[in-house]
Amino acid sequence: MTKKHILFVDDQELVIQGIQRQLRPYREQWRLYFATSGAQALAIMAAEKIDLVVSDMMMPGMHGYELLKTVAERYPGVVRIMLSGYTDENNLKQSLEVAHQYLSKPCSAETLREALSQIFKIQDCINDPLIAGTLGDANALPSLPAIYRELNAAIADENTTTKDIADIFARDMVLSARLLQLINSPYFGLNRVVSSLTDAINLIGIKRLNNLVLSVHVKTAFPIASPELERKMEYLWQNAGRVGELARLIALAEHQREDRPDQAYLGGLLHNMGLLLFLSRGGGKTLELLARAKRHEQPITALETEIFGFNRCQAAAYVLSLWKIPPRIIEAILLHYTPNETDYDGVNALTAVHVAACLLQPANPNDYSHLFEMQLDEAYLRRLGKWERLAEWQALAEKVAEQAGGSR
Repeated sequence: MTKKHILFVDDQELVIQGIQRQLRPYREQWRLYFATSGAQALAIMAAEKIDLVVSDMMMPGMHGYELLKTVAERYPGVVRIMLSGYTDENNLKQSLEVAHQYLSKPCSAETLREALSQIFKIQDCINDPLIAGTLGDANALPSLPAIYRELNAAIADENTTTKDIADIFARDMVLSARLLQLINSPYFGLNRVVSSLTDAINLIGIKRLNNLVLSVHVKTAFPIASPELERKMEYLWQNAGRVGELARLIALAEHQREDRPDQAYLGGLLHNMGLLLFLSRGGGKTLELLARAKRHEQPITALETEIFGFNRCQAAAYVLSLWKIPPRIIEAILLHYTPNETDYDGVNALTAVHVAACLLQPANPNDYSHLFEMQLDEAYLRRLGKWERLAEWQALAEKVAEQAGGSR
């Protein structure tokens, strides 16, 4: 495999030296470059083919934001990571605009290695011209809605109130309706009708709202042309919400910290996004895929690569990478059928989504859902030392299914 070229930019020599020491064991996998200023970094990029840039935020001369903004304009295919010890709200907002991922200092060698490995795994899986040819390139695909980034910024602001969030939602009738529909669904089991956006936000929780926005956008941005097909697939979309919730609960049960439970939730919510892309953009090939799978009672996953040249998990990862969704979420969707392909040896969003999708499989004989069977990857779970946790996860799955008013 070709070595990946990574450029680190930081004006502090001690930080550069620390990164050099941390990543020395990986020099067989990666070729590392180092710069102490934005100008030096751009000079290196003009002379070398760089795959990924990791830049500090606060630097004299060219600010980290300015550097990554320039990199995005000149080298749009290069992955951009912001690494900073500053947690100022404005800095964070700027980072979200130009970086694919934000990492806080101090950053351990393992955290940095995991982030880089995930990104390169995703790149290797989705850099296929067939995917862009079928789904469309970056200019042809719908972009991430402005409201998603606006909510991200508002949620990052500790002074944001529930009313502020409700005001943002109120400007989008579709999202407002979907929010109220969700909170009044059997899943939440309320004994009253909620008609206020503020009440709905309080009940769902601010941090989970952006996940809802993204899932609604995915479904509206890639409409299914056939009403009949859309009806038959409805059970799969409903089940995705349950998978997301179970993935979140598994992450919490495994003591995942910071934003990892939210990442697991979104990964579960979007784990079948690739199927929506096939139905929306795949044309006759998708109909052939479904017909052959139905006729022979053969799992769809066995036919996807044969018919399309790539699978639906790669399709979803391709679009989400263009939208700069965090790599941990993309990896969870990309590898949820084959989690043992990950290089990471710990529990993360991928673990939670894989287990949740297996334990809450849709099984409606009147639609296509039985063609999407999944098997728990015992080798993967034993590798993590988590196979014995299965009974507890199954108990969580039963609670989620019962709460949703359905059966597993």
